[in-house]
Amino acid sequence: MRALAISMLFTGTLLVSPLASAAPVKGADGQTVEIAPPKRVVAVNSSLVEILFGLGKGDTVVGTDIGGNFPPEQAKIAKVGHPYHPSVEGIISLKPDVVVASQENLEAATAVQLRGARIPVLVLENSSKEGIAGLKRRIDAVARLLDIPEAGQKMTREIDQRLAELNKRIAATKTKPRILFIYAHGPGEAFVYGRDTGVHVLIELVGGQNAADFTTGTKALTAEGMVLAAPDAIIMLHRSLEAVGGVAGALKLPGVALTPAGKNSKIIGVDDTVRWVGPRFPLFADSLFTALHANARP
Repeated sequence: MRALAISMLFTGTLLVSPLASAAPVKGADGQTVEIAPPKRVVAVNSSLVEILFGLGKGDTVVGTDIGGNFPPEQAKIAKVGHPYHPSVEGIISLKPDVVVASQENLEAATAVQLRGARIPVLVLENSSKEGIAGLKRRIDAVARLLDIPEAGQKMTREIDQRLAELNKRIAATKTKPRILFIYAHGPGEAFVYGRDTGVHVLIELVGGQNAADFTTGTKALTAEGMVLAAPDAIIMLHRSLEAVGGVAGALKLPGVALTPAGKNSKIIGVDDTVRWVGPRFPLFADSLFTALHANARP
């Protein structure tokens, strides 16, 4: 009896101990996760993988989707499928302590299935929502989930510092280039990205104007739309640019050759993950700004 009493007392102490779990974190879907700092995390959205590694917790990531390319260590992490259609079975097989995903990458029905398998799921805001401000909120949420809020604060300060340096460079320029993002799997079909996208955030970060800001989300590329957009520069994922045959191939896409960007061959490759706003966005923005103004006069 005495042993049982001690066991019950010990168990009760664990349940109420502040060390038993991190602070509760409420997801964008209204569901709250309150668990001990996880040792096994499945992260669906490449920006979340980068956040976890940036917080020094990359060793907790046991699964992710196929959309990421950074850090190099992610190549060895088990993959759970397409970033917009992750495999429920694949996730469950990894026995995660928690699944962390952005709204655009995890359908509500998928979250229900995972919770039905008794796996906690933290759904964070769409990765393009409110740009850098939204990114900071996602960093804070992940840091609190891991019970390392100070590390999250440090990461956001570093992002602010890098963007402050970039803003000084932007302030010194007198132009606001019209920039258009084209997404293509090959020469046969392509899309442009308007507002409410990660690419729109990137364009604004470099002091540019999204030439497709007349629309939201993605739209099929047409010659008429391209001429109407009249971009000064076109940006494409590195893999998209390769898929269409480089700059020469991009110039053959509908209407591209008729634009200022086409006439000046101002077609720039950007990182394959820019559709999702992540911790490296200040770096992406700095590189794109440099490319945009490479031939500008001092």
